[in-house]
Amino acid sequence: MNQKKSFLQGAVILSVAGVLSKILGALYRIPLARLIGAEGMGLYQMAYPIYTTILALATSGVPVAISVLVSRKETQGLSGDSRKLFRVSLVVLLVAGIVLTLLVMQSAHFIANSILKQPLAYYPILAVAPAIIFAGLMSVFRGYFQGHQSMMPTAVSQVIEQLFRVAAVLILAVILFPRGLEYAAAGATFGAVIGGIAGLIILTGYYFRFRKSAGGMGQELLYSGASSAELARDMIRLAVPVSFGAVVLPLVQMLDAIIVPGRLMAIGYSTAEATALYGQLSGMAAVLISLPTIFTISISTSLVPAVSESLTRGEKDALNERLNYAFRAGMIIALPCAAGLYILATQISDLLYAAPEAGIPLEPLAFSCIALAAFQLSSAGLQGMGRPEIAMRNLLITGILKVIFNFTLTGMPALNVRGAAIGTVLAFLIGSSLNIFYLQKITGISYEIGRLAKIALVTIIMALAVKYSYQFVVGMDIRSHLATVIAIMLGVGVYGLLLFIIRELDLNMVKRLLKS
Repeated sequence: MNQKKSFLQGAVILSVAGVLSKILGALYRIPLARLIGAEGMGLYQMAYPIYTTILALATSGVPVAISVLVSRKETQGLSGDSRKLFRVSLVVLLVAGIVLTLLVMQSAHFIANSILKQPLAYYPILAVAPAIIFAGLMSVFRGYFQGHQSMMPTAVSQVIEQLFRVAAVLILAVILFPRGLEYAAAGATFGAVIGGIAGLIILTGYYFRFRKSAGGMGQELLYSGASSAELARDMIRLAVPVSFGAVVLPLVQMLDAIIVPGRLMAIGYSTAEATALYGQLSGMAAVLISLPTIFTISISTSLVPAVSESLTRGEKDALNERLNYAFRAGMIIALPCAAGLYILATQISDLLYAAPEAGIPLEPLAFSCIALAAFQLSSAGLQGMGRPEIAMRNLLITGILKVIFNFTLTGMPALNVRGAAIGTVLAFLIGSSLNIFYLQKITGISYEIGRLAKIALVTIIMALAVKYSYQFVVGMDIRSHLATVIAIMLGVGVYGLLLFIIRELDLNMVKRLLKS
């Protein structure tokens, strides 16, 4: 029960931090766009994906690798090894961060002029480059704490990082705006550096407090005799597949930006129409799909060290329980989100974007909530088992299939932009099925199909309640936006009540959530 409680609390803490960070990350774009306009936002968006892609390659696998290794070492009683791993990882990421930062800065002219064909993007690219160093160092701290199944440092640092980043983005953009649009955009991208420094300071404070607490208990450090080079090699071996996997999706999204509008134009849409349809798909519908992933990513992050610990202890029952618990928790969130977005696709798009036509791609894309959740959770299970290369391979397959499906289905006039949405769902459905198959093959897990089926049945009942309540409220001459909000609130209430009835949600779980 304590292990389950710790796992649940870690997921909730990260979820709350993720929601706050997402809200902050969405809100600041409104005043920024009003200040620097469409061209300035274009310069900002040109520089930022370069930073995030390099960052994903350099650091996304590091927290996973360190959390797995630290969890393994601590379970074996080798606290000295986990401390040594932390120190050597800091050195590796510091060196890698400096090298990558210098490479980006040296290449800024070439990227701006030859790749982006926009010389004004030079300063924004230059300004964002140093953030790679701080992000890399933060990933080491976060992985170390996650390996101890302590999620609070990660959560707090994420929120503080985002707060300082948002504040710096707006302040620097305002200060530099009189000097020119490119300088204002550069000030905005430099916000990532300020946020990184703030987040790193918070994590350093947590680390020294953690060390003081551990020292106060008279903890004796035990070592296995592994050298720093061996520990660094183990970390890199686990981190590289995850990092390369993390780059697959941004690359596929870049290809989508070329493929989807191109295929739409091939079947008769004008350039403006194709661009608008792609905007509805990627800038509106896909944003809504990303919201449930805040919670499933948090569950996945907590799952990695929990699985590693159970595996190291040889506790097959605990491993089975933790994996199933993660899948249930993820589906409790993903299933109703998919159903709600499907049933009220047009209405939600109208409510949020004043663009009901965005509901056309959102309707099929809604089911990717389920496929993405299953993919993320099964990938976390494989990473916790120390087999990230399987998850990376399956993600690569998913990316290739997504490109093929999007190219083929978008080119069908009857489907058009819906084809790209369907292609995304199909690709991740196949990818998650592969992950789930390999996870079962390696662990021998017995998936709790019956319990998941109960949650699915509850979701269907909720979806029907939402659909007919919306129709009823609209029939009472209540305007569509209010009817949408009422239907959503009713759906949440019905879903929560039914979960209590089938005992997939109980008062003790709610109390643990509130305490965490």
